[in-house]
Formats: sequence, C-alpha cells, structure tokens
Amino acid sequence: MRVVMSCCVVLLLFGALSGCAAEKLHGRSTARAESAIEAVPGIGRAEASFERLRSTFTAVDSATVVVHLDTGAMVTDPGKLAEYLLKSLWSIGETAPTELAVFVEAADGTPVDISSGAVENSWSPVLGRSDRPFFLVNNLSREPVKSKLGPWPGPVPPPPVDAIRPREDGGSAQRSRSANAWIAASIPSVSKEPSGLRVK
Repeated sequence: MRVVMSCCVVLLLFGALSGCAAEKLHGRSTARAESAIEAVPGIGRAEASFERLRSTFTAVDSATVVVHLDTGAMVTDPGKLAEYLLKSLWSIGETAPTELAVFVEAADGTPVDISSGAVENSWSPVLGRSDRPFFLVNNLSREPVKSKLGPWPGPVPPPPVDAIRPREDGGSAQRSRSANAWIAASIPSVSKEPSGLRVK
C-alpha cells in the first residue's frame, strides 16, 4: 500500500512540474504583440499571425507581421525597425516559430522595403517579390541569428526609438504611449490568452 501511495505522489509531482514547464514556454498572444507594435510612433496598424503551413513532407511554423505606417510617417532606420519586428515575432505563439516574415507598407498601401536593414544587421533574410518587398528569416537555428534571438519565447523588445519619423503633429504623445505600452507588455500576465495560432 505504501508503495502504491508513493508512486501516486511521484506521478502527481511530475505532472505538476511538467505543467509549470509548459506554461513557461508559452509566448505572447498575437493581440498583445499587435498592441505593442501599434504603440510605436509612426505605426498606425499591425497585423500579426502565427500559422502552421503544411506541405507534403514538411510543416513550417510561420510568424508574420504586416505593419501599416501612419500617413506621412517615414522609416529612418530600417535596421532598427527590422530587428524590433523580428524580435517581436520571436516572442509570440504556443510553439517556437521556424520562420519570421515581415511586411511594411505606407498608409496608402505602397510597399516599404526595409530588407536592407535586415541584411546590414546580419539577419541573412530571404527577400520577397520586387512588386511587394518583404523579407523572411528562416535560419533561426544558425549563427548569428540564433544568438541574436536567444531562447524562445524571447522577451518583449523595447520600442525602436527614432526608427520611424512620424508626422509632425502628435509625435510626443505617441512616444509616451509607446513607452507605456512596452512597460505593460513586459509585465507577465497570470491569465492565459489565445495565441492566435491557426493550423492549416
């Protein structure tokens, strides 16, 4: 009888510890990531997604963000913005993504190419079509990308100061909102949130 009780206690403890470990490996929801990105001065809207893309032999966990700039906003530091968006994607999802994709558009829908900043900062991006510039990083387990990202899920990155020049009016207010949003996003939440994971 004592042996049976001991085994039960061990199994219960193992299950509890396993549950704690799984909870720690849960990234931010896409909704929280979008809110933090949209608080960056010069960004009007952000759409983040996490999808499992299946082919005949492989499955790719793709984290994607589409950023729409405010009217009159201009990207002044492509490298800083690219790094911020990549690290934002590395902090979301229920599992570690295997590729990160970034799209940036002006307020009128015109594509904004920031891939040069990703190249200059050694992210080794794969470049998209010329008619809709975007880039993705899929060598996440190789250096130097592996060291730049760190373990998944990554921490909430700080806002990319001066990466975007917003329109003249309301700039200081936007900077204040951006700082507050980053502080809020950095505080762990005790409640579970939907991750926005869509399996195809």
